[in-house]
Amino acid sequence: MSFLRFILIGFVCIVLSACGEEAPGPQTEPEAQEAVEKVPTAEQQVPAEQSAGGVKVTILPDNPTATGCLSIMIQGNPGRSAVVWKINGEIVSSRFSSQLCSDHYKRGDRVTVEVGTKDQGAQASVAIANSPPKVIDISSTPDEIFAGRDVSVVPVAEDVDGDTVDFSYQWLINGDADPLLTEATLPGDKFTKGDTIQLLIVPNDFYDDGPTYESYSQLVPNAPPQITSQPPAGITSLDYRYQVAASDPDDSIFTYRLEEAPDGMTIDEQTGLIKWDLTDATPGMHTIAIIVSDPDGAEAAQEYTLTLKPAQ
Repeated sequence: MSFLRFILIGFVCIVLSACGEEAPGPQTEPEAQEAVEKVPTAEQQVPAEQSAGGVKVTILPDNPTATGCLSIMIQGNPGRSAVVWKINGEIVSSRFSSQLCSDHYKRGDRVTVEVGTKDQGAQASVAIANSPPKVIDISSTPDEIFAGRDVSVVPVAEDVDGDTVDFSYQWLINGDADPLLTEATLPGDKFTKGDTIQLLIVPNDFYDDGPTYESYSQLVPNAPPQITSQPPAGITSLDYRYQVAASDPDDSIFTYRLEEAPDGMTIDEQTGLIKWDLTDATPGMHTIAIIVSDPDGAEAAQEYTLTLKPAQ
């Protein structure tokens, strides 16, 4: 070693000593590799699919939601049988389980699985997607659907993620969708006897539409008539009169009859006019029962009591 080289080496040693550091010795190749691995790269911070030694792992299903379980499919021979599950980088299961169920994760989580070793293993990751809502039941009012009566529905939805669910509606009349009938209530003047009614409901949780709920198709039956008149409050003359009136959203022609009445009282079968000549009528309490029928045989009834006082 020359005298000049000896002076330079000594100078370097003095400078390092003055800084309180020792001159780094040469690193072996494994030590250098370990130092590099301690610095996480962007790919290592966000797990992605990786494989080594001919091993590949796949998480199923590939677009999971917060329901059911995740499972894995392994190709090749991992260096060890342990399976490590992570959620957002945190280990939640380090067993020999090939499944991870939804009680561990929720929407938006990133689930990673690692199998085998670094040299003979693999890892894969998936993001937990939104679970679309679904309609599981509906209730409606009134219970009986007739022409002229509004029909309102209240759907019941299920959403695994706990989201608030909104609904869109489409009523079908005889299989045809009316673009104006898109509310929860169907006006009673939009259908008649003999029509079929069906409702489509689409739930939405802000993220996704759920599957369309189809109600069963319901036939609108014949509506029974309704008696809309009231009998006279009392008897004001010896010639009793009562005009019975009825209505029906399906029909305008009715048949009238007296189911029960005092002797001498009659009713016009077509007009519904009741007459009773009180000249020879028996005093006391009399029950009058009226029946109104429509052409399909549906009926309405009205019953009242009439008191006839003895002549003074």
